[in-house]
Amino acid sequence: MVLLIAVLATLLFAFAGCQKADYLIGVMENSEHFSSGMVQKGFRETLSKLMSDAGKTYKYIYRKSGGGNEEDIVKSEKSNLEYMNKKGVSVLLTLSQSSADAVLETASDTPMVFAQAAIADRNLQKEELRAQVEKQVELMRLIAPDAKLGILYCKPANADNKTKSDINMEMQIEIAKEYLIRLVGEENVVEFGYDKQEDKTHDGHIREALNDMKADGVGCVFIPVDNTLASIAIGPKIHERGNTNIYTSSNGIDAREVASMPIVCGDINFNEFCGVATYAVDYYAMGAQAAQEVFDLLTGKNESKYVEIKTDFTKGRYVINEKVAKDIGFTIPQTVMDKVAA
Repeated sequence: MVLLIAVLATLLFAFAGCQKADYLIGVMENSEHFSSGMVQKGFRETLSKLMSDAGKTYKYIYRKSGGGNEEDIVKSEKSNLEYMNKKGVSVLLTLSQSSADAVLETASDTPMVFAQAAIADRNLQKEELRAQVEKQVELMRLIAPDAKLGILYCKPANADNKTKSDINMEMQIEIAKEYLIRLVGEENVVEFGYDKQEDKTHDGHIREALNDMKADGVGCVFIPVDNTLASIAIGPKIHERGNTNIYTSSNGIDAREVASMPIVCGDINFNEFCGVATYAVDYYAMGAQAAQEVFDLLTGKNESKYVEIKTDFTKGRYVINEKVAKDIGFTIPQTVMDKVAA
């Protein structure tokens, strides 16, 4: 009897594993980012609840495009779309411009929700970013009201062939610099842009930048959304060595050697690793909105073929990072805490 029960349980488990889900959802993007990761988290957690409440089941297929240039990326996106179509996905969630373009250009019958989060890979206008960057600069002033204020960034690798990331980073720098000069005067703004093609490692540049700025009287630094600095912030392998981040790294730099400088980052997720505070778009909320749109498409509440969730940089939120503040021995001012609480 025990053996029979065990066999039946195994058969039931196998049958459940083979059961077809009510919906198959495809997710496409060009490259992974902090922001797209948060969009996906908000999307999956919200959709899970919506589906559970409706008594429906679903599965995901995720594809990321590859390629070192635009032509290769386009080919990869089209290949990913063909794969999605063969699998018979019910709806597509696209998280990058190239993914959305692949779907639109092939006139696919599959409904799509486009929720692009990553600033680095988007065609943005300066005015779109202004509200967010200016609020970030205002936070710098609250963090260090009587000090000079700095901007730290990595220069584009190819000035003659700039990527979307390069262009959008430069727009953030321009906005921040213009607003900082208006607030504290040009003599109180320190800009440090380094060339990543030089022999010195990224963490070496950052150590030099923060130490030099601190010595020059800078009390807070702004770091824009930038793929290079963001990758360093989260601690990837640099030149096949150990982990590194803004304050500690694999080549012997520790917190005592790097100036304990309060940083305001251009992105909430970036800020989690090295910033003390920021104001930025809530990408988790964008993912939650995308989940509702996808659910409405699947259940027939919306019969559109294309839904785009536009990022409104005027609707961000304030966040603080008490862990980083504690690590660098900095006390977050009450004026900043009040903005988070409001």
